Amino acid sequence: MTAVKLAALISFGAAAYSFQQPLTPPQATGLETPWDVVQTVSDLQHNTEQLQPLLSTMNPQRWYDQKGAPTTYILQWQTAQQQLKDVMVTAKLLAQKPSSLSLSLDVYFRLEALDVTTRSLDEGAQKYADRATADKLGALIAHNFNSRERFRDYLRDLAQNSEQNFKIADEEAQRCRGIISKEPAPNSTRRSKRQ
Repeated sequence: MTAVKLAALISFGAAAYSFQQPLTPPQATGLETPWDVVQTVSDLQHNTEQLQPLLSTMNPQRWYDQKGAPTTYILQWQTAQQQLKDVMVTAKLLAQKPSSLSLSLDVYFRLEALDVTTRSLDEGAQKYADRATADKLGALIAHNFNSRERFRDYLRDLAQNSEQNFKIADEEAQRCRGIISKEPAPNSTRRSKRQ
């Protein structure tokens, strides 16, 4: 069998193989639809927005002046307000592009940072603020937990799906490189005769 016939057979076999293989991998069973993700992000935004009026009524400076609270709460209060704004901006971006892994990670990590800061503020509110404010902050933190957990599950599924897509694309690229490396170089016999 000549090299040309062999190359044609390999090319035909590769074409037949590529028709048998799906071009896009099947979606992971747990991956939510973009609509569901947008709804989850909307829930997160709504729950997070409820922190804004509560944070604006808190006054850690008064806690320090009147009750001797550590100044750390003042800094945490300012940080929480900035983190809240950052979460809202990144969540709006994610709502426009729900399948973006990088935006999803950004939103999730910002939510986690906000959670840590508000939990610390909650400890201060329990000691130095009025009972109603402390209870409301604690309730909002607990309520946000469920939305964050659902979003975390989506993020894990999205990462697994992206990893699976990359693996399939890499395997296909390796297969194609193997086929190409077995084909004879074009015009190699003509060049050697001319020299």
